[in-house]
Amino acid sequence: MDIMPKKIRTLIITSLVLVACTAPEHFIIEKSWASRTLKKLTLREKIAQMMVYNMNMRFLNSNSKQWLEIQELLASDGIGHLHFWFGDAGSSLTLLNRIQSKSKIPILVNADVESGIGRRYPSGTQFPPFMAIAATGDPSNAYLAGKISAIESRAVGIHLNLSPVLDVNNNPKNPIINTRSFGESPVLVTQFGLEYIRGLADYGMLTTAKHFPGHGDTETDSHSSLAQIPSDSTRLWTIELKPFKAAIEFGVDLVMVAHLTAPDYQTNAEEPATMSNFWIQDILKGRLGYRGGIITDAMNMGGITQNYSDEFALIQAINAGSDIIIQNQDFKKSIDVVERAVLTGRIPESRINEAAYRTLLLKEKAGLHNQNRIDFEYLQKTLGIKEHRKIAGKMASEAITLVKNENGILPLNPGQDDTLYIFDLYDNKHNHSESLVTRKLKSGGRKTITFQIDKSDSLDYARSLLEQIPENALIIVNAFVNPAAHKDDIFLPQAETEFLHDLNAHSNRVILSSFGSPYIIQEFPETPVYICAYKGSGLMHTALADALLGKKDITGKLPVSIPGVAVRGDGINIKSNLWKSSNSSLSPGHRLKRIMPSEINAE
Repeated sequence: MDIMPKKIRTLIITSLVLVACTAPEHFIIEKSWASRTLKKLTLREKIAQMMVYNMNMRFLNSNSKQWLEIQELLASDGIGHLHFWFGDAGSSLTLLNRIQSKSKIPILVNADVESGIGRRYPSGTQFPPFMAIAATGDPSNAYLAGKISAIESRAVGIHLNLSPVLDVNNNPKNPIINTRSFGESPVLVTQFGLEYIRGLADYGMLTTAKHFPGHGDTETDSHSSLAQIPSDSTRLWTIELKPFKAAIEFGVDLVMVAHLTAPDYQTNAEEPATMSNFWIQDILKGRLGYRGGIITDAMNMGGITQNYSDEFALIQAINAGSDIIIQNQDFKKSIDVVERAVLTGRIPESRINEAAYRTLLLKEKAGLHNQNRIDFEYLQKTLGIKEHRKIAGKMASEAITLVKNENGILPLNPGQDDTLYIFDLYDNKHNHSESLVTRKLKSGGRKTITFQIDKSDSLDYARSLLEQIPENALIIVNAFVNPAAHKDDIFLPQAETEFLHDLNAHSNRVILSSFGSPYIIQEFPETPVYICAYKGSGLMHTALADALLGKKDITGKLPVSIPGVAVRGDGINIKSNLWKSSNSSLSPGHRLKRIMPSEINAE
């Protein structure tokens, strides 16, 4: 169903035709809004067009520090780009419309919408992560995720998706990409990535290929420090760079350059790609022939701040060829730094003209010069509607992947007297909440006893729980291990790892489900049943619960290899087998009293 208003689609198509006829390297085209606008801007206003202001799209009163700062910027140099982390539709409708109405030049709004706008706006639709979408085996799911993400993002005033991730995740130890990637095969990443880009572009969303030249085969999170990728030339061009080449040929709007190096391949071995003439000029523009806009990854990440001053990094990134700078939080100071650099000859003014023009071209392509306000009626008809959520739920169900099923433990059909022992293992601290998947399994009508263990719990505490579980009991373990910035780890905490080994020694009926990294089974090869759910979102909780309760078939296939366990493409199909009803007096389950560490020590 195409629900984008005809007026908006007409504006976007008109802008696409106009910009398609405008070569980025030619600045004087009288019919172009971008060209006419560039001529009217001062140096500082052109620099401001390159900069990104970060905020949450939530209510700000008239005396708040951030609102006053925004007003001052709009009244002086202007704001080129807004980046949203989180928000709500009501604030977008009122606050963003107000900001746009006060801006001399329409503001280009962007967000990381890798798994749908529901990740940023609770009322929106959330999708499975890219690896889970690839696990469905159906590239049309990537198109639908892009399409719906575009429709809902444009409805709340977001024009540019800083996505898709085109990194090829072929390193199980990668702490930051992992399930954000479509998989380990450059062919698969290209296929699904292009369909996602197509879905976004068809519905008026600007697109970004990231993280050039490829962040998949690293063991370092560039949020924390400078990352390295293997430097073999053949490998780089057949694996890391292949999806970016395809996206460029397809017509992606932006390329995001990452804070990483390939030390044996590039010149200036320690220089991050963000600041590298070699990567931006020689490879991206030269060998790949890219002529579109270039955006940096955030310049406040450890890969930059641990090695360079803000001023040096900012100037170097611009001179290397970056057009849009996600600067280190200080918008006004960044303009001051760049202005001084231009006036003292450290940055050619022609470089600023070129960069500002690319931003204006993006705004023109998105139709912002004609319409940049949020329409309430369209918002109501679009955001998080039932049809969108149904599509997302179907994808999630198709993604659930059964990797191991020794002794035919699945499909489950617990007997009247079977008790299910369910553990939630969290890789963060101070979290003893019962997960959604656990609550849904409890509703299945069987006796259930549940436990929660997190990173703050000791091994002694965890082992004390074994005393309450009979040998060879049916045990379901939900492990939550998701990639996150500055976490620098992608495996279970040590105490939980040892405890899971203990569980496997205690019972031959352990079912381990991963809500995050698919690779954690490497630590527990003795586990008889292993399921990948790819992310700890409510969407994936529901999908796994439906699979275990026998409401949905299990059909997913691994988009990655798991060393020593499985190869890409593995996945065991299980037909749905709905649990029989039970009149158990313990239904729908209960939690045991939490034993405190002090009680264990007292014994």
